[in-house]
Amino acid sequence: MTAFIVLNNRRGIHGLAGASLPAVDAWCTAHFGRDTLQFCQVLTARFNAGFLSLRTVSAGRLFVRASVYQAGVRVATIALRFDPPQRRAHISWLVVTPTGRGGPTSRHLLQNLLLIERDCGIARMTLQAGLTHGGYVWAVHGFLPSPDTTWPAIAARLTTKFAAMASSFTPAQVAAVDGLLRSPDRRALRAIAALAMPFAGTTLGKHLLMGESWPGELDLSDVASATIYLRRIGLIP
Repeated sequence: MTAFIVLNNRRGIHGLAGASLPAVDAWCTAHFGRDTLQFCQVLTARFNAGFLSLRTVSAGRLFVRASVYQAGVRVATIALRFDPPQRRAHISWLVVTPTGRGGPTSRHLLQNLLLIERDCGIARMTLQAGLTHGGYVWAVHGFLPSPDTTWPAIAARLTTKFAAMASSFTPAQVAAVDGLLRSPDRRALRAIAALAMPFAGTTLGKHLLMGESWPGELDLSDVASATIYLRRIGLIP
C-alpha cells in the first residue's frame, strides 16, 4: 500500500491519503525526526507544487517517487529509496523535463534531497548512471563506478570509442587520454568527464560518456567526493 501527498506550496495547501500513511508517518518520525508532511515539504522546497507517493519497503527502508511543478508544469520526477540502517540512499531515476532544463531544477531538487539525507544519517548514495546523459552527468557530480571491479570494463568501452576518434587530437592529447583509460584507479572516470578538448560540438569527456551506463556510488564521508558534489549542486563555490 502507498501513501499519497499533494502539495501546493504557494498557497500552503496539502492533502494526504492512503492506507499506509500511518506506517510512512512512523518511518519519517523514526528516521527523519519529523512527520510525513514535513518530509515532503523539504523535498519539494522552492517548487510551486509536488505530487508524491511513499511506501515503506521494510522496517528500515522507504521508497519515494516525487514529481515537482513550477507554474503548473511538471519540471522533474525523482524516484529513490532511503535505507537509514545501511546509511544509504539509492536514486532509481531523476528526470528533468525539457521545461525544467537549463535552470536550477536539478540543483534545487538535489539540495533538498541532501537535507533529508543529512537528517536521516545517509552517508552513501548509489545509482545506475544511464539513459542518454546519466553516464556523463553523474561522473561530473562526483559519482564513481561501484564496485571498483566495474571500472576496467567501463575503461575498455571508452578505449574503443576513443580509438575511433584519436586521429582528431594531437599525440600529446592522445597520450594523456590513453593514460587515463589505462589507469586502474576508478577515479580516472572523473578526469575523463572533465576532458575539455572540443569534439563533435561538445567536449571530449562528454562525448565519450554520453550513452554510457555504469553502477555508481558517492561516499559523502569522503571529503574529495563530497566537495565535488556540493560544488556541482551549488552549495559551495
